[in-house]
Amino acid sequence: MVFTFLKAKGLNVGTSLVEDDFVETAKEVMAKAEELGKQILLPSDIVVADAFAADANTQIVPVDAIPDGWM
Repeated sequence: MVFTFLKAKGLNVGTSLVEDDFVETAKEVMAKAEELGKQILLPSDIVVADAFAADANTQIVPVDAIPDGWM
């Protein structure tokens, strides 16, 4: 679910699983939280992989630097 919120914030999420039907909902939730003075905690870095496999190449990147083609 985190990638849906990251996409709602306008960040590139590579090929990560995103619930596109809920991007607008995520934007609404973030707006409501801001309106109420609440904070939604999202990660600052992500472990990404170049494939969905046990032997995939991985790296840790900031949430605003997910490479294209990585998940």
